[in-house]
Amino acid sequence: MHFEEIGIGCGDVEAKVSPTRGALVSALMVAGKDVLYLDRVSFDDETKNVRGGIPVLFPYAGKLADGIFLPANTKMGQHGFGRNRQWAVIEHKPWSLRMSLSPDEQSRSVYPYDFVAEQTCRILPAGLEIELCVLNTGSKPLPVSPGWHPYFSCPAGKKGEVRGDVPGLNSDQFGNDREFDFGLAAPQTGHARFNVPGLEKLELSFSPEMRHMQFWSQPGKDFICLEPFTGPNNTINTDHRIEVAPGRAHAFFMRIEVE
Repeated sequence: MHFEEIGIGCGDVEAKVSPTRGALVSALMVAGKDVLYLDRVSFDDETKNVRGGIPVLFPYAGKLADGIFLPANTKMGQHGFGRNRQWAVIEHKPWSLRMSLSPDEQSRSVYPYDFVAEQTCRILPAGLEIELCVLNTGSKPLPVSPGWHPYFSCPAGKKGEVRGDVPGLNSDQFGNDREFDFGLAAPQTGHARFNVPGLEKLELSFSPEMRHMQFWSQPGKDFICLEPFTGPNNTINTDHRIEVAPGRAHAFFMRIEVE
């Protein structure tokens, strides 16, 4: 299946975004470097989750205990449903793209709330900013715990050379001989700096609410995922989730900058 990709850019930075493929950022190039990994086969297959780009994780990031979404006593899979829905384009400028997601019958069956989620991708001088603004259009609190899942380009054999300033992170946790999937508390500064082979200096900035970072990769694959989450697995089922009051909105952001 063909999914449309819309280009935005300015100066040395270019990106592609696919509203119909879950508002996925499918490409980011900075000064001639491909920042993101994308498995094009999974992108083109609507029955698969995309392996690559930057999926948005909404209404929550991570896994639920026993797959149960406790606020509504329904079952949902990992990372919610936002990455598997078509988003509508509501504003397109040369340097930015704003998209919108509203409930449908399928989403209401597992997430019975009224909302409008808007994701905006904006070009930065050396990277990309993504903002997710969630508006509660209903009459009851709206539980959310979102995040993003960037797949950064990294040669498979060099994943052990990745370095970062996240407290508790060390090179022994990375490698190409096994799948790794672990989480750490995000830096209190809201910034995390990494040295990724091929990209060199990479900086992530994120909302103060995003207090967790997840790290994931698979053997033989040329990517490393550095993922800012609101919290670890099952956060949306706890008191650490964010509840957007009726008639109010809450915005989250992530910035990717490459020196």
